Amino acid sequence: MKTKILIGFLMFVGFKTFAQEEKRTLYPIAVKRQLFGVKFIYDRQIIDNASALQIPLLQARDPKVNLEFLTYKQQQKLVKLINIVPAGLSLYTIFNRDKVSSGFYWSTVGSTLLISSYLNVKSNIHLSKAINRYNEVISSNQIGLNIQTTPEHQAVVGIGLRHNF
Repeated sequence: MKTKILIGFLMFVGFKTFAQEEKRTLYPIAVKRQLFGVKFIYDRQIIDNASALQIPLLQARDPKVNLEFLTYKQQQKLVKLINIVPAGLSLYTIFNRDKVSSGFYWSTVGSTLLISSYLNVKSNIHLSKAINRYNEVISSNQIGLNIQTTPEHQAVVGIGLRHNF
């Protein structure tokens, strides 16, 4: 009976060891700003589209990175939806020139341009926060300093070092 339990335990431990999740190496993301856009460098590859960074950013499994990147994606979808409005209005105006005034047309196009520009700027801020936090999370060495006071008004200093193996 003892041998059956021992064999069962060893088989369970053996299966657990082989079933461990493969740990992927995460690389830092470098941002290269150019005159007409931004390029990202990940694992020595140049990436033009920020949405392609979704896999490494979400694999960091950091709540702040996830929140910032998903906010970026949501705002980019909203920009795409807003940009449909002037396109639809332009098509409507082509077929019905008499029914749409020039002032209404240009105010609609201008306001959608302003709204989409604002959302683009805000979403890029969220993306850069996500990338900065991601690079901070995956860095191999981190040093921290914490200063607190006790109820007796004495200072307590704590120093921490984090190293990923």
